[in-house]
Amino acid sequence: MAAIADQTPSTAPSVSDAQLPAPQARPGGPTRLSGHADLRTRPDFEELLLVLCGRATGDVHLDLGELDFIDVSGVITLLRAAGTLPGTSALVLRNPPESMRRILELLGPAGGDARVRVE
Repeated sequence: MAAIADQTPSTAPSVSDAQLPAPQARPGGPTRLSGHADLRTRPDFEELLLVLCGRATGDVHLDLGELDFIDVSGVITLLRAAGTLPGTSALVLRNPPESMRRILELLGPAGGDARVRVE
């Protein structure tokens, strides 16, 4: 599958590589996402996350430092995708935007899925 950036407007979430990596085996570190994750880009964001989680055999590490914006629908999409991970694997979020941290805090126990960890 080509990178999401090749298929959507530049503000949609994208993988910084030319193709989607196998996240657990990526030697260069976490998969970096950039762009916007909002209601308009949710289908592409969801597709990207489901592909990454579907390929996983362990934790999936995402660097969100270049993500310009994420709304509640983006955070919920992320939580749902984490629920598709095998076994006890988790979605590990690095450098999430402050807005995302606030959304996770507001969701409280409903958003406190043990399959999502913020580093």
